[in-house]
Amino acid sequence: MTAENYAFIRLLVQAFDDLGLGEVEFLPGSVTRDGLHRFFRILAVHRGSFDGLLSRMDEEGVGGIFVRPCLQVPGGNIRDRAKKLYFQTLILIKRYFEGEKSASLVKIKAVAAYLADLLRRSEETLIGLTVIKNYDDYTYNHCLNVAILSLGLALRLGMSKKLLVSLGTGALVHDIGKVRIPAEIINKPGILTEDEWKVVKRHPVEGLAFLLRRWGISRETARMFPAVLEHHLGMSFSGYPEFMRRKAPGFLARIIHIADFYDAVTTPRVYNKSPFSPVEAMEFLMDHSGDRFDPVLVKAFVQMMGLYPVGTVVRLSTGEWAMVVEKPSEAVPLDRPVVAVVADDRGVPLRPRRLDLSEEPVEVVGVSDQSPWEIGLDPTRVTLTLSE
Repeated sequence: MTAENYAFIRLLVQAFDDLGLGEVEFLPGSVTRDGLHRFFRILAVHRGSFDGLLSRMDEEGVGGIFVRPCLQVPGGNIRDRAKKLYFQTLILIKRYFEGEKSASLVKIKAVAAYLADLLRRSEETLIGLTVIKNYDDYTYNHCLNVAILSLGLALRLGMSKKLLVSLGTGALVHDIGKVRIPAEIINKPGILTEDEWKVVKRHPVEGLAFLLRRWGISRETARMFPAVLEHHLGMSFSGYPEFMRRKAPGFLARIIHIADFYDAVTTPRVYNKSPFSPVEAMEFLMDHSGDRFDPVLVKAFVQMMGLYPVGTVVRLSTGEWAMVVEKPSEAVPLDRPVVAVVADDRGVPLRPRRLDLSEEPVEVVGVSDQSPWEIGLDPTRVTLTLSE
């Protein structure tokens, strides 16, 4: 290594550390020699914040180079990493929805990339965390779960990295328009009036307007914004917004639509204390495949969620009752998920105990058609208890 090379590498390492850089991506065919020189010159002299670096790159006309911040991506085993990333992301979404400037588009895009990377490494672990439901912070929790399910589905379809980030970013903020809906409507325990329902159906438009003001129009946001606007439209045009019913929703919107429906109907709300069981939700998706939902995407989603989707209550050959907490990995038979044993053969509650059916001579012999909440189980508590 020459002295010049050493000095250059040292400059890069120092810049990554000082500016909180986590990743630099150079788009093939889009980066000029002059653009590279300007980029490295900025790195050498810039002493401000990460957002300041982005502004400086815009001012200098540096194109084809994307930088992402370094988040506190946790170490440790894959389950610990997934849980920590899940809750870090939840905090970031809440901050962004509440208008904190520290929760920028750049950070949300970075989180989308990290979620996709973790799903690529261990799909079953991160999807297992989508049973976590926060009653008080439903919208934030829901957006995160929808992003995980959407990205998992897109990865199975071989989506490019660029589109994955657009999809994940859009999914993480797809319900941001709900911050404009009065709390008394969102949390109303009874049936909404016609006027109240009209207010709720405006949230995709309100969300798009909010994001346009915050992010503006660019090549990146142009891929993402239609998904935010169209995620309730549906293949049969029976959804909303009604003025969009003249053309089919885009590909990203069709993915988010499935993930949004699944997470929403399997989550208890103030107006619905008995949500669908995972099995019922999957049956509804299949029954309306080709009607409300894209049939190709539904088929891929069913394959992703597995024979026993996470949150399914099952009876074991030991007589005990259990809840599925992790679907089998690709190398394991579909009928061998990881479960949490939650009750003995008489139905007496037990402290949740993790049991990997691929490693034990125990089988699933029955599936309950009830959701965990209907039999007194809190999936969030069960999942987090296993992590203690």
